[in-house]
Amino acid sequence: MAKRLPKLPPLLQSKIYKTGQTRSANDDVIFQNRANRNGTVLIPFESIHLFDISVFTSDRFESGFIVVLSPEEYYTNPEALNIMKARKLKLGVNAILSYETRAQWNEFNPYKNKLTVAEKRTTPIDGHFVARILSSTSKDEEKIILGFNTSSCKGAGIRVAEYASLLTIKSCHLQLEYLYWLCYDSKEVALSAGMTESEIENRIAAITTACNNQKLANNERLYKTRIIDNVQNTICPLCLKKLSAEAFLLNFFDSSEKSSEKSDSDKDISPINLFYINQLKTGEFNHSPYNLAWGHQNCNMICKETGVIETIKWMKEVVVNTIIFNKDASN
Repeated sequence: MAKRLPKLPPLLQSKIYKTGQTRSANDDVIFQNRANRNGTVLIPFESIHLFDISVFTSDRFESGFIVVLSPEEYYTNPEALNIMKARKLKLGVNAILSYETRAQWNEFNPYKNKLTVAEKRTTPIDGHFVARILSSTSKDEEKIILGFNTSSCKGAGIRVAEYASLLTIKSCHLQLEYLYWLCYDSKEVALSAGMTESEIENRIAAITTACNNQKLANNERLYKTRIIDNVQNTICPLCLKKLSAEAFLLNFFDSSEKSSEKSDSDKDISPINLFYINQLKTGEFNHSPYNLAWGHQNCNMICKETGVIETIKWMKEVVVNTIIFNKDASN
């Protein structure tokens, strides 16, 4: 794809691009807001056993990592220092303490222990702790927000479950655009959005070629994963209805204005969200091709953070229990 491609409609381009960013986070947590997925990752200390020990001594994470401990773990867990030593973790270098409660602050006050505020994401991070302690109206105590709270360095890093390498992000972008063009009305919608027929054909040819070369266009695999149907149209992986390309070009305000007028038959043009077939999990790297899909916003709200597969198992259980209940109730 060395040749410059025709531009996609801005809303579609934005929707695809944003899949390479993490979810939003406010100032009351230590995570970055809408950061790139290949950024510095924050690994909870209680979860480090989920990762191979080589992860902590290699370049597995492109922008590095920071292990986050609670003050209790660091000061009262006898094994904590041994575990840190085995994984070459050191406070102030690639590990920090995170203060989240007033009790932690009072009992393990960082200043009394001569600790400094962490402000740097790259190793060595040149600081030992961050604090995100909410205010207490009952005792008139102001909140404590320290570390990674400047406009130039807001948030210590991203959730490790959301991580993906830059190469993986680009592969996902390619496959997600490929799925747009598999929508039954993609060409028609792109035309109405300002692309010409030749631009559409050039874009489809280039994206399809790139996906074939990178083994991202295995339609049989996409079908078995509930991402496309048996005629190779993109579908919602939960309800299995075909997706309209028009939904990709709806912004929030468009969908809000039209929501009151929609009938059930219009659900295929409801707002579109990114779906995870298998949910994001600490210890796994599930932001990857063939695990990402497009689907209805309402269906995605049902899945929430459990992923499609786990949601379907839960729905099956609900249906079976309902059938048994109705059968018993009719007797």
